[in-house]
Parts: sequence; structure tokens; C-alpha cells
Amino acid sequence: MTILDPQLGAAKPILLRVIFILNALKILFTVGFFVAFKFYGLSVHGLEGDSAANLMLLALALYVAAFGAIVASILKRNITGIRLALLADLGVSLYVVAPIGFVTFAVSMALTFSKPVRAYFAYRA
Repeated sequence: MTILDPQLGAAKPILLRVIFILNALKILFTVGFFVAFKFYGLSVHGLEGDSAANLMLLALALYVAAFGAIVASILKRNITGIRLALLADLGVSLYVVAPIGFVTFAVSMALTFSKPVRAYFAYRA
């Protein structure tokens, strides 16, 4: 793509795919923690047993809802929607005290301000 390319922003940029993949991986990590707490007796900073598994299940449901909002925002080319979904995702990460969620939020939010991602959301056919 060059500056004179009339199709600038028409295709999904790699950085937008990175946002998608990071948030999908966060869901997989949450499933892994749920399984570890529920079936393998994992204990992390006082979290253990069924209460920790239930917390991971709640986080999983909320992460999936936020992920759905992210996907819908990408399909509708709504940059405000994706940023709001990422903020909701941060709220879930704060509630369950998930460092992986904080890092994923920071990287994803920073990527929404990159030039290729902004060009994708600004493009109108």
C-alpha cells in the first residue's frame, strides 16, 4: 500500500488481527485456569477450590461477551465500540486481578491507536 492507494484501509491490517488473537488467547488462558482450579487443585495467592473455579467461570463468560463486542465492532468498523469493549475487558481483569488481562488490554488498546488500524476503521466503501 502506498499513500496514493485508494484502497488504503479496505483490508484488515495485521495489527487488528493481533488484537483479535490476543483476546482469543486470553479466553483460552481463562479456560486453562478454570480447569486447573477445578480439577487439579491449583492454589494462587489464596485462590483455590470451587470458589476460584467459579470466579474463572464468571471471568470466562464476561471475556467471551467482551470478545463478541470486539468482533462485532471490527465487522461494523466501529473504533469506539472496540475501545469500549476493551475497557469492559479491563474491568473484568481488574475484578479477577488478572495480570494477563492487564497486559492484553494495554497492548490491544495501544494497537487501536496505530495508523493501519485507524485507517481500517476510517475506510468507507
